[in-house]
Amino acid sequence: MMEPMIELEKRISGDWIDLREAAADLYSLQDFLKLPAPALTELASALKLAVEGGELEYKESVLRSVLNSLESAKYQSLAGEDIDAHLRPLEGLLLVILVQKLLCLGVLPQARPKSPEAPATEDLDVNLILKDIRNRIQANPEAQKHPAVKNIYLQLALYQKEKQKMEELRPNIKPDKRATFQENFQGAFEQVFESIRKNYAALLTEEAARAQEARSQEDLFRQLPLKGLSPLLTEQAREVSRLRSTLAYTLEDKYKTRDPLVRLYQEKPFFLKLLEREEAVYRQLCRGPEVSAAARECALQVSFRFREELVRVIERLARSEEGR
Repeated sequence: MMEPMIELEKRISGDWIDLREAAADLYSLQDFLKLPAPALTELASALKLAVEGGELEYKESVLRSVLNSLESAKYQSLAGEDIDAHLRPLEGLLLVILVQKLLCLGVLPQARPKSPEAPATEDLDVNLILKDIRNRIQANPEAQKHPAVKNIYLQLALYQKEKQKMEELRPNIKPDKRATFQENFQGAFEQVFESIRKNYAALLTEEAARAQEARSQEDLFRQLPLKGLSPLLTEQAREVSRLRSTLAYTLEDKYKTRDPLVRLYQEKPFFLKLLEREEAVYRQLCRGPEVSAAARECALQVSFRFREELVRVIERLARSEEGR
C-alpha cells in the first residue's frame, strides 16, 4: 500500500536535489529546466501582463490555476493531458523564483541605467540655444563657468567678429563675386553654429546623466537588503518543485495517485501563504509599519521592480536559446 508513496517521496527529494544544485547560476538552471525559446518568450510576456501586482501577481496566477484544477481529483481521476498542461507553467514559475533568488544574492546583477543619449540639436535654432543659455545664467550666474557655456560664448564672439568683417568687406566686393563671398562667410557661420549646437548637446547630456544618477541613487530597489529574501525564495522553489514532481509522477504511475493530488489541492492555502509571506517581507524591507498604506505601496513597487528585472533576464535567456 505504501510503496507508491515511498516512490513519490523519492521522486520529490531527488528532483529537488537536482534542481537546487542546478540553481547556482542562470545557465545551469536553464540547462536543467530546458525551457525552449518560445516558452521563455511566453513567460516574459506573462510577467509583463502582471500589471496590477508585479511578480507576486504572476506567481499567484500560476499557483491558483494549477491547484484549482486539482479539486476534481477528489471525485475522479484527472486526464493525463490536463496534468501535463501544468508542468510547463510550473517550470516557468521555478525559473522565475530561482532567477529572483540569483538577483537577490547578486549572482545576477541588476540592470544598469542606460547612458543618456545626446539630445538631437542639429536642427535647433541657435537663437533658442542662446536664449536658454542666457536664462540659465540669469537663474544661476555660476552657469557661465561651465566649459560648454564658455565655448558657446567663444563661438558667439567668433560669429560676431566674422559678421563684422563681412559687413566691412561687402561694399568692395564686385557683383560677380558676391555669391562666392556670401557662400564663404556662410560656411564659416555654419561651422560656428555647429560648434554651438555640439556644446549645447554636451551640456544637456551631462545634465541628463546627473539626473539619471540621482534617480538611480533614489531607486528603492537598489537600497533594500534583498539578500534576506533568499531563504523564503528557496522555500518557494522547494514547494513548487514538490508540486511539479507530484504531477509528473502521476503521469508516469497511475496506481493510487489521486490521493497525492487531493492533498495538494488541500494545501492550496499553504502555497498561497508563501506569497503572502513574501509580500510581508517586502513591507518589512521598506522599514515602515506593515499595515501602513506607504508600506503596502512600497511592497507593490518592489514586486513591480522584480518583474522588470525578471523580464529582462528571461528575455535575454530567450535570445540566447534562439542563437543555439
